[in-house]
Amino acid sequence: MSMNSPEKILKVPMIQTTAGDWEQERFSRKQNFVEAMTVMLIILCALWLVAYPFGVVMKIKAVNSGVNLLLVLGGAYLLFVAPFLHKDTAQSWGLGNPIQYGHLITRGPLIRRVMILLSSITVFVGLNIVNYQQWYHVARFFQMQALARTFGLSVDVYQWPHHFPGVIFVFFFGAVISALIAFCAIRYDNFHTAFRTAMIVALPLLIVIFVSAYIQRGTGAFQQLSFSRWALGVFGYIFWGFVQQLLFSSYFGTRFRKAFAPSNSPANRVTGEEQIKKSLLFGLWGALVAISFTCISISIAYGTKAIPSLTVWVQLILWLTVFFFPMGFIYGYFYCKDKKRMLVATLSASCFGMIHIDSYGLVAVTWMLGIVLVYVFMEEKNRNLVALGFIHGLLGSTFGEMFSKGSAGVLNVDYSVGPWNVEEPTWGVLVIPVIVIVVYVFILITYLKKAPEANETDGT
Repeated sequence: MSMNSPEKILKVPMIQTTAGDWEQERFSRKQNFVEAMTVMLIILCALWLVAYPFGVVMKIKAVNSGVNLLLVLGGAYLLFVAPFLHKDTAQSWGLGNPIQYGHLITRGPLIRRVMILLSSITVFVGLNIVNYQQWYHVARFFQMQALARTFGLSVDVYQWPHHFPGVIFVFFFGAVISALIAFCAIRYDNFHTAFRTAMIVALPLLIVIFVSAYIQRGTGAFQQLSFSRWALGVFGYIFWGFVQQLLFSSYFGTRFRKAFAPSNSPANRVTGEEQIKKSLLFGLWGALVAISFTCISISIAYGTKAIPSLTVWVQLILWLTVFFFPMGFIYGYFYCKDKKRMLVATLSASCFGMIHIDSYGLVAVTWMLGIVLVYVFMEEKNRNLVALGFIHGLLGSTFGEMFSKGSAGVLNVDYSVGPWNVEEPTWGVLVIPVIVIVVYVFILITYLKKAPEANETDGT
């Protein structure tokens, strides 16, 4: 049976998502929404109403340990419990699985089977090579030195590739991780369509980042750019993006798209000349809001002397326009195509954005990127977590090279987030997190009172 057809009766009920696809779902729309919002509120409250005031400001170490334990247990629930409770499939999370992989390489046209087999083996071998050659970065990412100390081992894990028996562990670890990714995580059946969509999204935004950097700093923006460092960053961000989006696009995206039915209202779409007008208006408003917010924030944080001349102000405004007008235009264009779907994507992506408090430049960038990821992820043909990881990899690494290495001046974006990375802890830091929590509570209450989906019982 096709996942997009409700014609046959299955043991697990089916629910129609915001984008119109049919997916397995055990619970109602309301339960999906309440769960997602509750999880996000617990995360924000744990970080900013518990960890920050008691663990960071008051420096109570037990609080930090307790919050970290809560987050680990919560992550385990999201990844290993929630999918089974809801009867989500691996495909609905954008993942492959060994059974599907076995079917793909044993059934269907010969050329397709050979291509998938060769692709998976290439990925497996390539990841093993990268694991060995970049072991230092792999060990840092998985915090292996800290784990070794936890188990009482006084060894230098970074030197394992250069001596025996450490090299055996390096190859074993690489083989396990590579096998999980190549034969379990990657969804091969729709990778080509999802990857094409990913490149259609990523490449224009990549150009916007480069042009924006050039407008701000001229050719000097590229003088320190190292291709090898950038390429390694892209690879790392693809993997890290996969892990992040496993939580945000997969968990939150799945819950929210099941929480809202597709709209059949004629008012949900805007077409023709009116669509172009509204898209341009969104682009204009996007640029104006970005200019106002950035200029006010810079003046408050650094003082007016941070931008010493009118020429620099004009240059900054031009940069913001070049960066945010296309973002607003694209948002408006897809909003006109399906208002409800875009609003659901915006709400879902806010979870990805708000987890980056208090680096508010990163909040804005990840929220915008998250909207794109969630929007395309709603459709079955694009629901491929590894393909979306390429968007995160290309844009995350490039934006980091251009705007987080200390050379972007007042536009430098801090990649350190969360309560434990606040440089100067004060009670005033809590203002925006508390506002965000209040807004989420308001949205939850409004949904329960006014959303038609809140009164449904079977999700159909």
